[in-house]
Amino acid sequence: SNGFNEWKEIKEELSETLHNHISRNYILIIDEINRGNISKIFGELITLIEDSKRYGNDEFIEITLPYSGEKFSVPNNLYILGTMNTADRSIALMDTALRRRFHFEEMMPKLDLLDFEVEGINIKIIVNTINQRIEYLYDRDHMIGHAYFIGLKDNQSIKELDNIFKNKVIPLLQEYFYDDWEKIQMVLGDHREQKAEDKNKFIVSKEQKGKELFGFDHEDDQIIFTVNESFSIDAYKKIKL
Repeated sequence: SNGFNEWKEIKEELSETLHNHISRNYILIIDEINRGNISKIFGELITLIEDSKRYGNDEFIEITLPYSGEKFSVPNNLYILGTMNTADRSIALMDTALRRRFHFEEMMPKLDLLDFEVEGINIKIIVNTINQRIEYLYDRDHMIGHAYFIGLKDNQSIKELDNIFKNKVIPLLQEYFYDDWEKIQMVLGDHREQKAEDKNKFIVSKEQKGKELFGFDHEDDQIIFTVNESFSIDAYKKIKL
């Protein structure tokens, strides 16, 4: 009798656990889904994750796993989220079957999270201005996200802002525009004040004459662009018109 009661308690506990699992939702998150080998990531799941093929539905499918030999299906309470960067532009390269099974939702930069000031510079305004120019000169998929600047909330210093621009924003713009420095200047507002002091610019330029390098006149003098060593407050203020 003790053994029967003990088994009854175990059975009731298992039944309750199973009920809790069925009544709860589960989420599987696959980061950078577009960079992985889709066939290896999903395998047989590519069919099983379809809504109509899930356990409990009319077209429910169950397969036998090749190694364990166990039966396997996907329940209705499993949600799969895949993340990808729109700047990669690799959705076109994704398997058509996978694209058909997912709903794609665009998540643009949440600039309201940046509505604060660092020494009188409104971060939301300057990032929004930069993004509008990137959208015009390149496309909307390459806008700068709020994550680059979110650390400023805890460390609202001009030194940290300088660090973000010098080590994150400007290198990103160089990648976007393939070192087309004139477009980078346009994004950062440097193009409007060519005669301004260098300290008020992010990108500084100087003319390099061929005679200085080769000892004779050269018909194609070059403009050399470099990232300024330090930025003034006015450099940030002039980003916004």
